[in-house]
Amino acid sequence: MSGGIWVGRGLSFRGFGHYFPRHSERIPADLPEAPEMEAAVLGPDLGVERRHLSDDTESVPYMAVEAGRHALRNAGLEAGDLDLVVFSSWSQRRYAPEDGPRIAMRLGAGRALAFDVCAACVGFVHSVQTAAAMLTSHQWRHALVICSDQFSRRLKPGRRGSYVGGDGAGAAVLEVGAPDDSRLRDSVVLSYGEHAGVSKARGSDGWTVSLPTISQVAAATAGEATDLVLRRNDMTIADVDRVVPHPGSARISDELVRRIGVAPERVLTNLRTRGQTTSATIPSALSEFTESGELRKGNVILSPAAGAGWFSGALLYQL
Repeated sequence: MSGGIWVGRGLSFRGFGHYFPRHSERIPADLPEAPEMEAAVLGPDLGVERRHLSDDTESVPYMAVEAGRHALRNAGLEAGDLDLVVFSSWSQRRYAPEDGPRIAMRLGAGRALAFDVCAACVGFVHSVQTAAAMLTSHQWRHALVICSDQFSRRLKPGRRGSYVGGDGAGAAVLEVGAPDDSRLRDSVVLSYGEHAGVSKARGSDGWTVSLPTISQVAAATAGEATDLVLRRNDMTIADVDRVVPHPGSARISDELVRRIGVAPERVLTNLRTRGQTTSATIPSALSEFTESGELRKGNVILSPAAGAGWFSGALLYQL
């Protein structure tokens, strides 16, 4: 199942933000040996050298609000300017009440419609597509997308694989501008019921369990979303300046890079320094790399993702 943004309606990213917990730890050099299935999932390189772990005060909503404030500052906007807040999270997911309305309230976005979405690691792509669809079908101007997760708490402690997960939040402000200045070119989200069992977490506190096939499935499905979004815009991977993906793990990232045929030096992720923060990985990386200058105005960027559900997706946009 796929959906596209209305190209040419003047949608663009105006600002990005991120928040990482105060506590940061370096991954030990003497990690325990992984069981056979876990080793098949992760591969020889964990891909993470440092990660952030939230304390009891740094809840998923707290991190979301901090990242949202950062994005609003970078966009030069106030919370009262927002028409829409879309919040993505899965690691501490609530059924009722949802977190989105309270996050909007804490931000001071009193007139904005706010709600939650999911899609695990594809949460940012799904949220941007949802926000874009609503901005183009209403007479609205500004939307804030926020992704916040505590992935470290959904991995069984003591195992090698538990050191992949980190906590954090990322956010992006979407703006409707002139119809002939569309920088958010296209988006696609796909779903695959046949791969629903590839990665799962049972219950509200259950540990995440993934099958050894996850890297192949992730690369294949994110590659399919990439092919579709490039083809719809008469582009190839050579037309893209930078790829900012959801990496998942070092093995998944390597498989995806090979699948879409991009040179590794054109790929930017913060997996190695922040850990795998699921839905927050893409927006937090965009925030960090725009602030550092590694991503610059005018860059054409592709952001593919795949994750539990099973979902894949891709965003194509210009800064």
